[in-house]
Amino acid sequence: MSAVISDRSGPLPLKPLIVLGVMGFVLALRLAHLASGALSPLSYQPGPDEEYYLRFGQAVAAGVGQDSPEFTFMDPAYGYLLGVVFKLAGGSLFVVYALQCLLDTATAYGILVIGRLLGRERAGLYGALLYGMASVAIMFCTALLKEVWVTAFVTWWVAGALNLIASPRKLGWFAFGIYCGVGVALRSTLLLMVLMALVLPVYTVARGAGAPAAGAPGAAGFSQLARTAALVLCGAIFALSPWSIRNYHAYGSLSPLPHNSGVVLHQVYNEKNPESGIWIPDFVNYLSPSEIWRGYAAEAAKRQGRALSPPDVDRYWKAEARNFIRQNPGRVLESILRKTLKFFSANETPINRSLAEERMFSPVLAWLPAPAAWLLAMGIAGLAWMAAQDRRWPIVAAPIFIGLFTTAVFFAEDRFRFHTMTMLALCSGIWIDLIISSVRHRRKQALAFAALAAVVGGVSVALGKSNPPPPIHWDHIVWGYIKMGRIEQAQTLAQRIAGEQPRNGPIWEALGYTAVLRKQFSEAAQDFQRAVEIRPNSHVAHYNLAKVFLELGDKERAAAQAKIALSLDDSPDYRALALRIQASQ
Repeated sequence: MSAVISDRSGPLPLKPLIVLGVMGFVLALRLAHLASGALSPLSYQPGPDEEYYLRFGQAVAAGVGQDSPEFTFMDPAYGYLLGVVFKLAGGSLFVVYALQCLLDTATAYGILVIGRLLGRERAGLYGALLYGMASVAIMFCTALLKEVWVTAFVTWWVAGALNLIASPRKLGWFAFGIYCGVGVALRSTLLLMVLMALVLPVYTVARGAGAPAAGAPGAAGFSQLARTAALVLCGAIFALSPWSIRNYHAYGSLSPLPHNSGVVLHQVYNEKNPESGIWIPDFVNYLSPSEIWRGYAAEAAKRQGRALSPPDVDRYWKAEARNFIRQNPGRVLESILRKTLKFFSANETPINRSLAEERMFSPVLAWLPAPAAWLLAMGIAGLAWMAAQDRRWPIVAAPIFIGLFTTAVFFAEDRFRFHTMTMLALCSGIWIDLIISSVRHRRKQALAFAALAAVVGGVSVALGKSNPPPPIHWDHIVWGYIKMGRIEQAQTLAQRIAGEQPRNGPIWEALGYTAVLRKQFSEAAQDFQRAVEIRPNSHVAHYNLAKVFLELGDKERAAAQAKIALSLDDSPDYRALALRIQASQ
């Protein structure tokens, strides 16, 4: 069996002009989407994680509060990266988005590089072009999220791994370990990439550089394997040390990982979330990282009857989740199966950015098809074809496996599937290239892999139809219009949605705010009262209602609403309002 997929047609190397043209096209699509973002209300209303990382980056740039429990709750590298960009570019989001457009174009080029390392340059070019036209990838370029960076990391991890096993050297293994550690700081689940890097030396033991090992290595081989794995591990530890030092100074823990694993596990595995979907408990007011941390920390301290450190909170909720898993193994396995099927579904499961919403305002995304079904179909078939001919296929499959694992064990979110997209695109390119070659040389094996692609695509579409389409978060759009200063458009849209969805609390809050901007305080009071009836734990709505009552001269009701807001969130703004109302009575 060959170690490398061979192309018996012996194609000439790609002309640099062709490669440059493809990369230019990939970049042009992203810049066109970036230009349309200036007119999109979604660009002015960040999602929960985006708002968190915006404040995180601002804290890093200012040098104040970046090591607070709030900002040690999530993976740190992206927050510090934003801080550096904000410091150099004066807090400009446009610079961040432009940088991510360039990075994602480089990621597409990385697919071409991997194709060359596999001996399939044309397949790499096809894959780069397919990824370049993937609407989800373009969407994430203009989101204040780490997803573009994580996808770039896993792509170049594959390129680095393939290059390293072909030409192993000690310094290279140590540097690769450092690179793996950087990835863990970007997203904790990439710790699996470190574990996979530890077994990469197997490819160089027994047969030497450039060929995978065949059979069990001898004693000398095991010794070489252990030394090489130790170099990778030392590099990863070196890269993760600064985060260990940060966490030790922040709350006394030497772990380089954030203190969110217990909270995330409990969000997924608990009695009140039978389907293990995206969920927040009653003691958390909003689906945002800061609110989730504060709510979970307060509830754990309440249950334990004492103040808890961030690691204590993490351990408490981890124990709660483990107890549920032990007591309900059948339900856990059922939820894992359900989320695994969602990974293969043609429709999306958004949380911070939704392709369905973005298409309403981006001509580029509206023109391009959703990539899930066709990339999964060709990508899985191409990976299977590669596995039949190339022993290095597990390296290419590593990001796909991690994306599937993260989806199945944690949340079935589209952003986790996005991390697999470059390798699915590469394998799609391999599938296309091999189909063309097989048709040219009349090889019958093409029929089997064409059928496999058709089956996977059909299953993906069927699963997509069985799942409901993602809802449109109209309140995000309304608030985006408000922040753009297009108040009349925001009011008109909010009134229409409130009529269609009378139980949509966030819409009533937005509608009340538009009334405040028009100085219609009686109308605003009615809207905010409706909002707090629907969402009694919305401290923002209670706070705004208190301010409206104060404007109307109803100090007693204003004080009552301010007290409720303060009980839900001990915000300095809420305390200041309560004191102001008290002083005026």
